[in-house]
Parts: sequence; structure tokens; C-alpha cells
Amino acid sequence: MITSLTDKSDEIQNKFSSELLADDRVTAVSFMGANIRDFKNMLNSLNMVVVVMIVCAAGLAFVVLYNLTNINIAERVREIATFKVLGFYNKETSRFIYKENLILTVLGILAGLLLGILLTGFIIRTVEVDNIMFGRDIYFTTYLYASGLTLLFSLIVNAVMSFKIKAVDMVTSLKSVE
Repeated sequence: MITSLTDKSDEIQNKFSSELLADDRVTAVSFMGANIRDFKNMLNSLNMVVVVMIVCAAGLAFVVLYNLTNINIAERVREIATFKVLGFYNKETSRFIYKENLILTVLGILAGLLLGILLTGFIIRTVEVDNIMFGRDIYFTTYLYASGLTLLFSLIVNAVMSFKIKAVDMVTSLKSVE
């Protein structure tokens, strides 16, 4: 039986449900307002989990980009020193590393977006239950945000690493034995 109460206060709803449950033919009473409120609370909690995951993913992306760039520079100290000895300016020397990082970042973004589509579909199908279905659409702006943040992190890492590239000592780097 579906009915609509004119007064939707908790007191009236409790009284109405008590009267209905007193009848042996009624096994349960449910109010749509309460169901909607519970569902909104659940979605707010889920939104907080999503925000935490996004922040953690952003931190992980930054750390990975930083470490890869740091390793790249450490492995190529002799090459960087050679460029400096040949008369290349710091900006020109840094540009070699930056181009590689940006190319690898763009390739990583493309691969990440493709794998992200598959992983998101899998997660959504796994998390859904009979009475709750989540939207499966991924909006274009989501791709833009993910790509933009990754590029921004890459540019920040490049800016931070420019100091390390400038600090490469030409003489000691070229004297070192591999």
C-alpha cells in the first residue's frame, strides 16, 4: 500500500507506522523521505572516499614522476656534463630532459586513460548491488582534469629538477669512471 502523509514530521511518521504495524497483515513500513535521506548520506560518504582516492592518486603520481626524473638525471650526469662542456646553456641542456619527460608523460596519460576506462567499468560492475546502480558514464571533463593534473605535475617536477641539472659539475662528472 502506498500513501502520502500531509505532515511529514518524524513524530507523525512514527505514529502512523506504529498504527500500521499493529495490524498483523502489515510486515514493514518504509518512508521515501527517510530512504532518500539515507541514500544521500551514503553518497556523501562515498564522495569523501572518492576525494581521498583522488588526492592519494595525485600524490602517488607526483612521487612517481619525481623519482623517475631523478633517476633519469642521475643516470645521465655524464651526458649532461658533456652538453655543458660543449657550450650548451642550462636551458638547452634542461630542454633535452624535459622533452623526454613530456613525451613519456603524454604516453603515460594515453595508456592511463585507456586502462582507466577498463578499470572503472570493472570497479563499477563489482561494487553495484541489486538495489543500487551507479552511473557508468565518464564525462569528457574527467579526462581533461586527469590529463591536465598529470601534465601539471610533470611540469612542476621539471621545474624542481632544473636546479639539479644546473648543479651538475662538468669536471667531476667527466672524470668519473663508469
